[in-house]
Amino acid sequence: MLPPGFTFRPSDQDLVVHFLLRWIHGLQLCRNVVQEADVYAREPEALLRGRQKAYFFTTLKPSGRNLSQVARRAGRGTWTFNTSKQGDPIKLAVAGGYKVILWFKRHLSFHLDNAKNSTGFVMDEFALSNSYAPSNAKGRPGQKVLCVIRQTQRAINDAAKRKRRQLQTWSPPPTPAAGVRKVSNARLQKLQLLYIFRSMKRWGLTTSEEEAQLKDLMHDPQVDENHPTIKNMVAQFADRASQLDLIYHGSLS
Repeated sequence: MLPPGFTFRPSDQDLVVHFLLRWIHGLQLCRNVVQEADVYAREPEALLRGRQKAYFFTTLKPSGRNLSQVARRAGRGTWTFNTSKQGDPIKLAVAGGYKVILWFKRHLSFHLDNAKNSTGFVMDEFALSNSYAPSNAKGRPGQKVLCVIRQTQRAINDAAKRKRRQLQTWSPPPTPAAGVRKVSNARLQKLQLLYIFRSMKRWGLTTSEEEAQLKDLMHDPQVDENHPTIKNMVAQFADRASQLDLIYHGSLS
């Protein structure tokens, strides 16, 4: 993590020289701003976990029986190429002189199966192309790459709509059958509040004070469904959920 007040905004050449090249050679990296992950094992939304942008190291895998092609399917969709270009050569000082590093930058977008348009998740994939790691424009299995995954505004808006729809359609569990212990109205109210809180926390829309307050409510048997704090928190979080799209448009702080 970076110290408070700092942001990670590397150039393409910074990513290639100071991160990808050092990772390939097993050298120490500065801080944990680029994580190792199997990018093609999970959908981008699961990798980002609510973040708008994230950096990953990954190793390309073969596509089924075709050991010469790269598997770019992830979950219910596939990463497809938009562009692929070779970056500007980089001169690195080495023992006895200089060495020229060549690299590729591949731009991809994520499409769900049978969907015409992109989901709004895009990725830049950086790879070396020289004696360190022979490559081509589309990569090769076993190649180590650095991936920058980010959400466009469309992906942010779609995720906000899904969250809002989930919160609005939430309903308590059905009445238990005879012989099954009934859950009190107060307990149901607390569970509803906990569900909403966890959804909000994933988006970074809660505070530590609210979390401490919720823990006290959940463990206090004297608190019933008419407790004003429960009603206020439910209304507050539901209102906050309905504002998700405005928050990511920058209209709210």
